Amino acid sequence: MRAGNRADRIITASLAAFLAGVAWLPASAETGFGEFELEQRGEVTVEASWYPRTAQHAGQADSFLHLEARPEILLFGDNAAAQFQPRISGGTAGGGQIDLREAHVSGRLGEMDYLVGSTILFWGKVESYNPVDIVNALDYSRGLLRSEKRGAPMVRLSWPVGLGQIDLLAIDFVENVYPDRALRERPAHHVNDNAAGFSRGAGRDDIATAARWSGYFGDIDLGVSMFHGTGHAPRLLPRADGTLTPDYSRITQFGLDIQSLHGDSAVKAELIRRRGQYDRLGSADSYAAGVIGIEHNLYDLAESGRDLVLIAEYARDERRGRSHSGFQNDLILGGRWLWNDVEDTEILTLLARDLDNAAQTLTITANRRITDELSFEATARWPERLSRDPNSAALARDAAIIASLTYSF
Repeated sequence: MRAGNRADRIITASLAAFLAGVAWLPASAETGFGEFELEQRGEVTVEASWYPRTAQHAGQADSFLHLEARPEILLFGDNAAAQFQPRISGGTAGGGQIDLREAHVSGRLGEMDYLVGSTILFWGKVESYNPVDIVNALDYSRGLLRSEKRGAPMVRLSWPVGLGQIDLLAIDFVENVYPDRALRERPAHHVNDNAAGFSRGAGRDDIATAARWSGYFGDIDLGVSMFHGTGHAPRLLPRADGTLTPDYSRITQFGLDIQSLHGDSAVKAELIRRRGQYDRLGSADSYAAGVIGIEHNLYDLAESGRDLVLIAEYARDERRGRSHSGFQNDLILGGRWLWNDVEDTEILTLLARDLDNAAQTLTITANRRITDELSFEATARWPERLSRDPNSAALARDAAIIASLTYSF
């Protein structure tokens, strides 16, 4: 089970904030908690994955079983709420996790909304890659192509400004979690994330500052953001024992995300300017990058009662081959097929192709509810020519078939 002093402090602090909030809420009639309600819910997921191609690196297995539980407690009233959601996971790949996705108290004081504790945020608009989405660390414990966000301890204050709202954040740093040796979808060498390093002003105890204004202008949904602090895209440095260690840097990013509706179509974009970020070769020059795209909805296709959403996106990074993300000159095409049935059946297909080296990955994901409590998801992913892409060469043989059942309670 992964654990460490930093993680222990984060979990303890977030849990303390949650429990303090629970104790405080009912006694604070002026905040709306003279009357309050308690709700308990959660979900349990069992996932099986199989990799049909022979492993590329020593020690990698071909199949895995993963179990994850996310119980949740909510306490809420008219103007305030407390939420606690741990995530407990483990399986045959090793690297079990106990962490907090949500453990916070939130509410309103006058015109100000507040949140104190650990939470997960999402910034962005496009489907394939979200460069503006920068707040949370990532958990790669099931592979580099299947990241999940880790909860970020923070204080967030929000006020209405003009046609939208401004969010001000102070964010405690949380490290990424990287795959164990048996996993597929990992670098050629094991990443020792228990020995992380920090450079260019970064630090384990860094408190990042961020701000985002978001609002609507008719059919335009706009977000403008700023982040300054230790980033979550470290370079991986070789160690004498043959492993890699993450080296985090302090970054500053300005971002813009926008969506404009035009009848049955939506034009989307995410644009950033970032400095302090290590590129693939270890330099830290300022750069600009972005993703632009369009989605077009074909309603009631052939009078079938089903909708087809066509997706086209283009990602560009001015560093080109030095890009740390791999989205330097990429075209993404696909579609989302919506059955519009009571089971919420949906199939998403995306083909991402690097226009510089012809490396590509086809991903097909299907979702369907079996009962009110039970849902099914299946994903097939097939990479081709990834050996030509310096960012993805280690994943060239990691075609995968993944199926999961989730029980909600």
